[in-house]
Amino acid sequence: MADYAPARYLTGPPGEQERPKVVELRQLTLVREGHTILRDVTLDIFEGEFAAVLGEPGSGKSTLLACMQGLVQPTEGEVRVLGTSLPPLLPEIRRQMGIMPGQLDLKTPETLARSLQRFAAYYGVRLNSQQVEAYCAHYRLAPAASVTALTCLEARVFALALALVHDPRLVLLDDPLTGLSELEQSIFWMYIREIRREGRTLLCTFTPPLAKKHLSKYDLVIRLEQGSVLRKQV
Repeated sequence: MADYAPARYLTGPPGEQERPKVVELRQLTLVREGHTILRDVTLDIFEGEFAAVLGEPGSGKSTLLACMQGLVQPTEGEVRVLGTSLPPLLPEIRRQMGIMPGQLDLKTPETLARSLQRFAAYYGVRLNSQQVEAYCAHYRLAPAASVTALTCLEARVFALALALVHDPRLVLLDDPLTGLSELEQSIFWMYIREIRREGRTLLCTFTPPLAKKHLSKYDLVIRLEQGSVLRKQV
């Protein structure tokens, strides 16, 4: 485990501190209409780790994230997030999770400022105009801009900003690099590195060609094929 993550979630007395398990999957299997989507997936992700799930489209990556959010009930096995079995996803656990979807709904004709305030309020966070200005400036976004007018990169960065607005402990990103140019990917990686420096636990799904050159940056790599773990690399 890299040593740059802050120790704000470490447990135990000084000198004997341990990183707790943030995500625990045990023999996770999901079958729908006779089709096996996930098969016997077992893994642990510890506090402050950066885990990557690699797989082609249809390999079960997004479904795995859905199980971690309590949105999907597995056929067999157990899902534990932040020490709590899922589903259901309890409100106190939801507030510690930041979810960035693969696609941002851009149909709502509202400003970034309004969208940020609305999303933050869902988690009980109230943002005034000065806070919104500062938050948007950090992500190089214009608060008065319309959500529907964002470029592909801006939409992806804004989706990440929404996922982090309530200061979550665990961050889940679903294929964040898909559709971005090589230059845009490099820009987005700046924000991923920032999440790591903050000590949050980060789990990203990637399509292999987009993630291959970054393999050395992950603490844990899980390769999925047809719902099964092919290899775990630490």
